[in-house]
Amino acid sequence: MTAAGDQQLDLAIALARELLHGSGALRVSVALDGAPPAIVECERLRTIVVHDADGNVRELSHDAAGDVALPELPFMRRLPAFEVDAADGRVAGVLGGLEMLGRAVRAVATLLPGASVVAADYETSDEDVSLGLAGRAGEPLVVLLGEHEFELEVDPPSA
Repeated sequence: MTAAGDQQLDLAIALARELLHGSGALRVSVALDGAPPAIVECERLRTIVVHDADGNVRELSHDAAGDVALPELPFMRRLPAFEVDAADGRVAGVLGGLEMLGRAVRAVATLLPGASVVAADYETSDEDVSLGLAGRAGEPLVVLLGEHEFELEVDPPSA
């Protein structure tokens, strides 16, 4: 792997961990559109798993890439579990909470190279159903709940 590739992967690992802890996600995944590409998986209290383009899988300690200097991160905070009805595709929670988390997911994706995708799963009132958010720079946010998938337009916060 090139030095630039190492830096991109380290940044993806550090950002995944920051999003996990800062937003209270259950898990965060990054599809890194770098040279070379990779998938980074980060879960609460687990090792970080990196899948490379050749199909190799590495497990790293949860504090891997802990020395990476991070750019300014988007506003994010932990929220209570979302009330959901997966059968009807309904989500309810703190006013503006889903949009705030969506902005954070998409903003983290913009800090990564190319068409990288960031996805995060959040707790819900139904322990069998998580609320998934996936974002890529310049595209609508994708929200996943049970069998339902929809787009959510979230504008950057106004200055």
